[in-house]
Amino acid sequence: MDFVKTEYYLYFLPLVVLLTIGLASRRRRMQLFILLSMSYVFFWLASGWHIILLLISTTIDWTAGKKIQANEDASKRKRWLRLSLVTNLSLLAVFKYLDFLIETWNLASLRFTGALEADALGLALPVGISFYTFQTMSYTIDIYLKKQKPYDSFLDFACYAAFFPQLVAGPIVRADHFRKEIEKPLSTNPYRFRLGLTLIIYGIAKKLVIADNVALHANAIFVEGAHLGNIGLIWWATLCFGIQIYCDFSAYTDIAIGSAHLVGVELPENFKTPYAATSPQDFWRRWHISLSTWLRDYLYIPLGGSRNGRNRMIFALMMTMLLGGLWHGASWNFVLWGFVHGLLLIVHRFGSQVDFVSRFFTSAGRLGLLLSWLVTQFLIFFTWLIFRVENTEVLVPSMKTFLGIGGYFDIEEFVDMLPEVKFLTFFIVACFIILHGVSGKVGGGKEWFARQHPVIWGSISGFMLCLAFYLRPAETVDFIYFRF
Repeated sequence: MDFVKTEYYLYFLPLVVLLTIGLASRRRRMQLFILLSMSYVFFWLASGWHIILLLISTTIDWTAGKKIQANEDASKRKRWLRLSLVTNLSLLAVFKYLDFLIETWNLASLRFTGALEADALGLALPVGISFYTFQTMSYTIDIYLKKQKPYDSFLDFACYAAFFPQLVAGPIVRADHFRKEIEKPLSTNPYRFRLGLTLIIYGIAKKLVIADNVALHANAIFVEGAHLGNIGLIWWATLCFGIQIYCDFSAYTDIAIGSAHLVGVELPENFKTPYAATSPQDFWRRWHISLSTWLRDYLYIPLGGSRNGRNRMIFALMMTMLLGGLWHGASWNFVLWGFVHGLLLIVHRFGSQVDFVSRFFTSAGRLGLLLSWLVTQFLIFFTWLIFRVENTEVLVPSMKTFLGIGGYFDIEEFVDMLPEVKFLTFFIVACFIILHGVSGKVGGGKEWFARQHPVIWGSISGFMLCLAFYLRPAETVDFIYFRF
């Protein structure tokens, strides 16, 4: 079960809303029991027996949170926190990173005569394990730091850990936020219900029309290695992937937030027009906000942050981004992606403190703002190239070409190399750039649209859905962040 399956919209989500808001109206515990049961059904359909791992994490973290709160002895509190962290990180390490470590060892062992070679286990990656692991870990850490108290009931906490809209790919929700949402019986109203449907429709349109169509171009160029010296092709493929991953991931977030609204729960926003960012730091304030704030609070600050000198800050920032890159996937290109982002953040941090640099961008006014935006986006899309291409034989020449090292430009080859659907994709990319820029200035308009007269809202929504299913490619693919 996932958000690209029609069964989710035809059967699963309507049934959840009917049971939660309709039949169990004003009965809070019954509502939470229904949500928990349906969340486990959702996860079972998405990941099968891996549901056991979710149950293990939930049980351990619930118990650890209660024991930490009940004990005043510092050593006992630390012991229970350690149990929670070791359990969660061990499950994550085994199912997500063990095969990667084995393959890395086998690759390194080729340099040593007689070195043992191990067989990869071929473990299937549990859907959403990176998201719910970080989510439940933050719960026990906050209790240990005395920033919050444990949930009063196991039902409440289990529902927090497994809530189906954000279970698979976020946003990563903090325990105190979810607690406030379920304190009272869940309910909705006509505007909130329409807002939820609006977000779902927005998400479907972004996924099918934009993300899946531009993906055809990125895939065609990066799979074929004979044309990797063409600057136009590499820039275009990188642009397409940058748009794809944003529209794909933000579409999932829109559908998740919209689905939650239908059952009376509000989830936090995860994006704020990231391609309007004018610095690397600004980008991370806009992109995957729930992850970036998690990394800040639970990695960057505990590692020293910016209050313990320059060297400590560099170490904390680089380690945070390296681990953030590794969080995305068990592959060295994700580690490199995190390293480059860490380097960009460090260079920006110290570069902005240089007098002539800060004076230049300040005195240049709009020109300086435009220049900082162009440089930032060029570098951000360069990191997307690293993120997208795992094959070193394709990645290295692509990186050189993107930076203009030894590349060439051939318009005829550019046109011939692209898939058959060319002009539609050009039009989609142009519309995205314009709409993303407008959204950065005036907002997304989802709330405004949800407040329109039901006839107007229904007509436009129906048109958007028809357009989405008419313009979608022949084959749709899973959401990119399902792999993480």
